[in-house]
Amino acid sequence: MKIIDTHCHLISKAFTSDVEACIVRAQEAGVSKMLLACCDETEFPEIIALCEKHQGVLFPSIGIHPENMAEDVETQLAATKKLLDAYCLSPKGELERKLPIGEIGFDLYWDKTRFEDQKRILKGQFDWALAYNLPVLLHIRNAMQEFLDFLRLYHIKTYYKAPIGNPIKERRLRGILHCYSGNVEEAREAMELGDFMIGVGGTLTYKNSKVPEVVKAIGIDRIVLETDSPYLAPIPHRGRRNEPSYTADTARFLAELLDLPLDEVAKKTSENAEKLLEI
Repeated sequence: MKIIDTHCHLISKAFTSDVEACIVRAQEAGVSKMLLACCDETEFPEIIALCEKHQGVLFPSIGIHPENMAEDVETQLAATKKLLDAYCLSPKGELERKLPIGEIGFDLYWDKTRFEDQKRILKGQFDWALAYNLPVLLHIRNAMQEFLDFLRLYHIKTYYKAPIGNPIKERRLRGILHCYSGNVEEAREAMELGDFMIGVGGTLTYKNSKVPEVVKAIGIDRIVLETDSPYLAPIPHRGRRNEPSYTADTARFLAELLDLPLDEVAKKTSENAEKLLEI
């Protein structure tokens, strides 16, 4: 069995003492690939260093989480774009490598006072994703309707003048609705506005969770697995530090929920992730 953790934070201080052991445990549990989510430009060099140490196993992303916005968002966007270009573009300015833009999105759980800044910084990162044809890792917390309104205004399905590749290219945003917490109708609407997958992790296993209802309605073709480690560990590990090896526990729970063989769940969710993320 080979499965993919499409969202983890292995450079977190929670893994300072045993990140290498965590990677080994994940591989022993059948987790063949892990995508490292990035919360701001300061994390990117450390993410790249760890991924280069584990090529073919760990994969990077780059983005600005809504909770990690600087006071000067335009300067932060420019600094992040500089790192993105240095990684993705050849000396001639041609697209040479790809990586997801994320973890990005809206978060209105803690603070609603800077929502305009959240929209400004998300638009900038969406522009990069379309220009370079990159997937996005979306963090949407207490803001699903606001996010859907934003998508409609952003004109997802439109002609976009791309500086890379063909001068004019029709593109739709694509990516993962990470740690999805909306309802079935909202998930379906998001999928009409962009080519999105649902990221399923530990919350799927929690009592009174609404995620199983969404998963059953959406189906395996639109699901990828994730941990969000070190957060949100699945049952039977809830309350402990989460880690990528626990993706296997979520896969088993998902197989039982959908009444599918575990190997089929592992194969299909991994195919979904590989095609979307190009890893």
